[in-house]
Amino acid sequence: MLGFSARNPKRGNVVLRNLLTSRIALKTSFFAFALAASLGALSADAANKAAAAKKPAAGKPAAVEKSKEPPPPDYFPLRVNDWWKYQSTTGEGKQSNFMMKVISAEKQPDEHTIFLVDTTMPAGKTIHDWYSKRNDRVIRHKEQFGDDANFLVEYDPWYIYLHNPLVNADTWQWSGKGLMKVDIQETSDVSGPEDIYVPAGKFSTMKIVTKVVQGGSPVTKTYWFANWVGLIKSATQSGPVASVTELLDYSFKKPEKKP
Repeated sequence: MLGFSARNPKRGNVVLRNLLTSRIALKTSFFAFALAASLGALSADAANKAAAAKKPAAGKPAAVEKSKEPPPPDYFPLRVNDWWKYQSTTGEGKQSNFMMKVISAEKQPDEHTIFLVDTTMPAGKTIHDWYSKRNDRVIRHKEQFGDDANFLVEYDPWYIYLHNPLVNADTWQWSGKGLMKVDIQETSDVSGPEDIYVPAGKFSTMKIVTKVVQGGSPVTKTYWFANWVGLIKSATQSGPVASVTELLDYSFKKPEKKP
């Protein structure tokens, strides 16, 4: 119980006012402490719930992010509308440009796909080739020079264009008839990898050397193929006649990274 002197009411009022002010300050501090504690408890509870949500359910393993695996090797990619531009140079230094483009892809009853690839030469001349991929091989089924049916070759047996993927020390043979029913025998040997430079850039390639006997005449054809790109370079030697073909550009070339 609080007592005040009746003789000095002013002094009593001052004491009472100070006491009330102290009690109000104490209450304010108490409520502030209680509010802070309550907010802290809510924050801790929210953090605990968020952490619990991230944990895998009991008995379930934590999810593991899958790294993106590269596609399987393919040294002769064929996608409709893809194209490759080349420059051919003869032994005399004469140059000409041509372009290969995938025109269509048609599913066959045996579930394989036949791809039509057109090679457009100078003066608008076009060579049509029909390919498929089966049993780790790229097969050329037929070839037509221009639109004249007299210049159509249907290969029997199917022409083995290359093994896919290409592996060092691999080899294969093919014999059959070409244009105008000319007899052809081929033996192809693979080596690599080998880095080469062409106008389209630097590529790690596999090299194929094909020894050909065509109509009794020997020909040596050399090809360089890059994984996921295709034909990078080729060279042909038939007696004194020689030519080299190099890749200039292709439709799916990735832009160079800026330093």
